[in-house]
Amino acid sequence: MVSYKVKIAIAPCRRNMPNMNMPGRNGQPPRRRMMWGREAALDVKNEVLPYIFENFANEHVEFVTLDGWDEDGMMYDYSQADSIAEYLKAQKPDALFILNLNFGSEEVAGRLAKLMDLPTLLWAVQDTYFGDPDATDVHDEAYGGRLLDAQCGMFAVSKILQRYQVKFTHIPTCKVTDEVFKTNFEDFCAVTCMLKNWKNMRLMQLGNRPLAFTSMMFNEDELLEKFGIEVFPLSGPEASRRLLDVREKHADELQGIVDKFLTYFKAGDIEEARNSEALRNSAACYLFYKELFETTGASAIACDMSFSRAIGPSSTADIMMLANENKFVMFEGDMHGGITEVILSSAVFGEKLPFFGEFTANHPTNPNAELIWHTAVYPPAIAGNDNFEPYIINSGWGAQTGLEVKKGDYSIARFDTMNGKYSMLIGEFKAVDGPFTKQHYIWGEFKDWHKFEQATVYGPYVHHMVEMEGGPHVTRRLKEFCRYVGIYADVPDERDTPFAPYFYETK
Repeated sequence: MVSYKVKIAIAPCRRNMPNMNMPGRNGQPPRRRMMWGREAALDVKNEVLPYIFENFANEHVEFVTLDGWDEDGMMYDYSQADSIAEYLKAQKPDALFILNLNFGSEEVAGRLAKLMDLPTLLWAVQDTYFGDPDATDVHDEAYGGRLLDAQCGMFAVSKILQRYQVKFTHIPTCKVTDEVFKTNFEDFCAVTCMLKNWKNMRLMQLGNRPLAFTSMMFNEDELLEKFGIEVFPLSGPEASRRLLDVREKHADELQGIVDKFLTYFKAGDIEEARNSEALRNSAACYLFYKELFETTGASAIACDMSFSRAIGPSSTADIMMLANENKFVMFEGDMHGGITEVILSSAVFGEKLPFFGEFTANHPTNPNAELIWHTAVYPPAIAGNDNFEPYIINSGWGAQTGLEVKKGDYSIARFDTMNGKYSMLIGEFKAVDGPFTKQHYIWGEFKDWHKFEQATVYGPYVHHMVEMEGGPHVTRRLKEFCRYVGIYADVPDERDTPFAPYFYETK
């Protein structure tokens, strides 16, 4: 199952320097503060950590510190690394945050990061004290004296992290209250969520890949060997048998699910749909999928949907309702689409709903806009009503729905492969007006649509994409995620070539 909760282990780091009394000025008492000293580092820790807890701990992010390991809650010596690692591992964190309080100690920081083997964040607090402005005597400790040099030591820590081959993220040196800290820290927490779900990803292949969709091929062996992503099967006949059992066992619940589904639709054959056997069959499929997620721990399910014929005509209402709950069922057997949905959703802690669209047609008048359409599988909660109300009609295939996605700024992505090379196509678009078209759609205006068309054609991608409300912050997080997992971040907006040189040699 996809988890949107992460735990960050904070390991404050200082230099081990003896405390010395700095003489007081003008009759003031001596000050136990000196360059790289314990007292100044402790002052910084007692200021920074409470601010982080107050401003960044929430339903998705929690913290553990070294306060339970040591009275000061700071590390400073190589010999401490093993003990700290044992203490932190017992609390099962998802990431490590090394916070340089002063010059720090690269030995313990590097060793701890290597032992923890987690996504690692590195930051040095900005120096703000440069001596007593009233001091004029060069022999005075307060004349031009600094206390921290945290940035200076951070450069040493970064070098040893690279020596240990630890993948890490760096926040530019700043104050903890600065916007640059907030932006980068929240991005790291989101990337941690993405990496956690990547590491624990387990995908169900329900039935076979549909015959007509050879573009949906994937390499189960490579996914496991390269990334640790597990694919496990459920045969079509077995799925049909289980679905029939669910349909019989939960017969009394089906009408309530249909009524809940219809609350999203304001136009069309509402009353006729309420009595539709196809929608009741879809309600049974909804319960069946939910049971699969709960009992198998699947992150996503890729299926061909033919198993559902065992109970008669249905619709895609089940997939739509599951998408409304951030449960990802990819029809047409698109396993890579399921992986993309999990990662994109994790980039925002599940607070936005991704949807499974595909590049379909050019806008008739806007050369940078594209129709991103699919049959009825978008979560109904993302519908807008600028041009028409979401509708439901009856047809020979059962109940069919139509909606236009609400206006806004969107992110788009696709994880895919060719010749053993994996990459993620990453971009942004803005929803714009365009011609009405049936079923589910959004007209997306890109900065340069032709770059995305070329990327889709020349890259390893099919036209199936995953979209979600987002923008530049999601792009940043996807790029950082790709760096951690070792796949190519393919961002057409950031290159001049019509296709990615990662896949093709350019002259």
